[in-house]
Amino acid sequence: MRHFTAILLTTALLAVPAIAQQSSAPSPASATATTEELAQIRARMQALRAELGSLPPDSPRRQEINEESARLSQQMRRFGAQTAPVTVRVPIDPSLIEISNRTQPNIGNEPVSRGGARRTFITHFADTVEADLSARGSQATIGVDPALSLFMIAGPQWQVEEAQSAMQAALPAFLQRIRELEELDANIRKSQQYGREKDLQLQLRRSTVNIDWEGGTLGALVKAVRSTVECNVVLAEPSVGALAIPALSVNRVAPDVFFQSLQSIPLADGRQLAVTVIAPESKTADGKSTSIETLPVIVIAERSDSRISSSDRRVFNLSGWSGADAAGIKKLIEAINFAMEANGQESQVKVRYHEPSKILFAKGPSDAVALINDIVLHLQSKK
Repeated sequence: MRHFTAILLTTALLAVPAIAQQSSAPSPASATATTEELAQIRARMQALRAELGSLPPDSPRRQEINEESARLSQQMRRFGAQTAPVTVRVPIDPSLIEISNRTQPNIGNEPVSRGGARRTFITHFADTVEADLSARGSQATIGVDPALSLFMIAGPQWQVEEAQSAMQAALPAFLQRIRELEELDANIRKSQQYGREKDLQLQLRRSTVNIDWEGGTLGALVKAVRSTVECNVVLAEPSVGALAIPALSVNRVAPDVFFQSLQSIPLADGRQLAVTVIAPESKTADGKSTSIETLPVIVIAERSDSRISSSDRRVFNLSGWSGADAAGIKKLIEAINFAMEANGQESQVKVRYHEPSKILFAKGPSDAVALINDIVLHLQSKK
């Protein structure tokens, strides 16, 4: 389990003592009657000492306290057998062993517990119970023998019995609290994992092309992609933006890969795109090239050979046209040139007229040749 779990568990456990810390509280009901009586005497003596320390030197109450303390000390001496020092070994509960094997607490900056033993929830439980007993005035100490899975409780016999009872009473709540905190930590980590995955999905969508394109101009497609993905797209010439791109649908595609894929899509009249991706590079101290954290530039142009491959040739026989005189042919050529300039295709079209045979020869993109045909028909239709 992660380090976070240990911090969460131990921080919360520090705020929950294993047993009550009120000095006047009796020992658990499971303690013997003698142990309870001695605990009550000890608690009363502690209360008297505290009261004595708060009184002025001339207070008449001081004499009463001294007399009562003497009587209590005399009562304590009656239990000589119960005050003899003993050491008792108690098996560690298997549930506490299982929890300690599953995770290790990390309390403050202390890497080890008292006595040099590696801190575990076993040693933390022992230290917590011992600290609570010490607050009552107990002299009992609780050690841990990890090799034998034993608690070692040492001190006056009756205080050792008190410590045993206190550990038995505190253990169920201690284990339950750890389980609750483990469950809370698991839910927190699950929520954090969900948040990380959600952020990753959002980042992925923001950095890739996800589009259902119904068809339209390349310029409109570039605008649609830019509205959702940060990318650098440059059109080599304005006419490229007017090219029609058919319907398509993609998900989670890098912008450079997406625009490069448009090269494989046949466009109208057999035209094709040429896409160049320019990735920035930087030189390191040793002269090696390394990519830096900037976006590439995506340059889109029309393939120079695409218009040639989609070109058309047409021969127009004007011998039957009554207007095929010098003035009429001049008017026809001027109309064709004007239309090609308006269409941005004047450099792609070749038009020649052979006077003896009255034949007009045209070569160029299919749509340009079709437009020339329309012009010829239009003029021939005029009387």
